[in-house]
Amino acid sequence: MSRKPLRPEPSAVSDGARTGAPVPEALTLEPPADGQNLRAAVRRVSPDALSTFDIQHRYVHDLCSRTGDPVPVRMFLRRWGVFVELRDCPRRAAKLARLELAAAEATDTETARAAAQEIAHILDGATRRRPVL
Repeated sequence: MSRKPLRPEPSAVSDGARTGAPVPEALTLEPPADGQNLRAAVRRVSPDALSTFDIQHRYVHDLCSRTGDPVPVRMFLRRWGVFVELRDCPRRAAKLARLELAAAEATDTETARAAAQEIAHILDGATRRRPVL
């Protein structure tokens, strides 16, 4: 299993890192792009999500075998690859969880909007690094 390092996402790069100093979050590895290794990665980062992963994996493989269309498997691998990437770094996962809670519990529009924008920024960073299969 070969995994290559990703480039740091701009939001995870501090001023010191812009000058060349490494940042721990910038050292996350790209999630595997095949079902078996991706399942192992899901088990590592979020064991509770494994049953959902397995159900969806069986569903998309059944759908592809019936239709002959490989797109559902590609989308499944991409979606779960982003899931692993978001949870692979404990700091990023904790920040995402805090922002989701803040957005859900916000009592005013401005707070909810600010949390949603930060969530979108994190998600955008993860999806930009994942190649479209």
